[in-house]
Amino acid sequence: MQNTNGHLNVRLVLRPTISHPDLTQVISSSSPNHRSAIRLELDRDMGKPVDVLEVDGHATIEQVRELEKFICNKAPELLSFCSTESNTELGKVAGTTGEMIQSYPLALTQLLIVYHMLRATKGH
Repeated sequence: MQNTNGHLNVRLVLRPTISHPDLTQVISSSSPNHRSAIRLELDRDMGKPVDVLEVDGHATIEQVRELEKFICNKAPELLSFCSTESNTELGKVAGTTGEMIQSYPLALTQLLIVYHMLRATKGH
C-alpha cells in the first residue's frame, strides 16, 4: 500500500552564497489572511538575510508540479527524472509501519539538491 503526500514539512534556508533559481517567478507572496502551502519568505540566519522556502505537507500535487517544472526548466539535465509522474521514486519515504509514502516536500527538496549539484559540476 502506498500513501501519498506524507505530512512532512520542509523549511529550506537558501543562503545567498550560491545562486538559486528565482523562485519568486512561480511562488507568490503569502497574504496575512491566507498562508499558502508553498512559501518563499525573507528571514535571517546567523544574523544575515536569507530566503526561506517552506513547503507544507498539505501542498497539492498541482502546486508542486508547477515548482518542479520551473526548477527543471532551469536545469534541463533534470528533465529525465524531474517529475513525480516520470520518476515514481522521487519523494518516497518509508512510513513508521513500513508503508511507502510519497512526500511532495521531500521531492522538491531532492530536486533542489540535485539542481545545485549539477550546477556545481558545471562550474556555475
